[in-house]
Amino acid sequence: MEIDRHQKHSSKAGVKSVSARTYIIRTLTANDVTFWGADAFVSVALALFVVTYIDGASVLNVGVALMIHRVVGAFAAIPIGRWFDKNKGYLDEVWGLSIACMLGGFTYILLSFSTAIWQLYVAMFFMGIFSVINLASWRILFYSNINSEQFGQTVGMYQTLYSLGIGLFMVIGGFVGEEFGYDEVLMLGGLFMVFGSVLPILIRGYFRK
Repeated sequence: MEIDRHQKHSSKAGVKSVSARTYIIRTLTANDVTFWGADAFVSVALALFVVTYIDGASVLNVGVALMIHRVVGAFAAIPIGRWFDKNKGYLDEVWGLSIACMLGGFTYILLSFSTAIWQLYVAMFFMGIFSVINLASWRILFYSNINSEQFGQTVGMYQTLYSLGIGLFMVIGGFVGEEFGYDEVLMLGGLFMVFGSVLPILIRGYFRK
């Protein structure tokens, strides 16, 4: 189904039916809760994993790693946004969202095997890029498909589900870390992200090239 890129905030957004828009919004919400829930899941144990499993690492190294994540994301945000703008249609956002989730998940899985500080820094470098791709593509897809007459309600429902989902992921992450080990938290969080990468593919048929 067609979506006009110049009507990103239109109530119709180029999608032909209300049911289609509803399906897209629900699928994107599930994807966002899965990706950022998995990220929160990992964040519960990340510092403990680093100081426990990586030789010579300290909390300072965790701070540097998280700074790398944010700084890389800051510099990558505008080029990535421009790249999405250059491509007609929304399939680039759909595939960008799916690939970012998948690669982000694999990054956390690989990080669970790391034993050196430089490996932590490299992982956070790439997570900064994948997170920005996720944010840019998801926001474009989500906000372009909201019915303008129900904008506030839709955003409110999303935020409710997002907050509850993140909270649940965090407490489960804490439980897994305490019972099975911090490396298992990273492994499982990565698997959650990889699972979430399937969800955007489910809506690709609603968008033209």
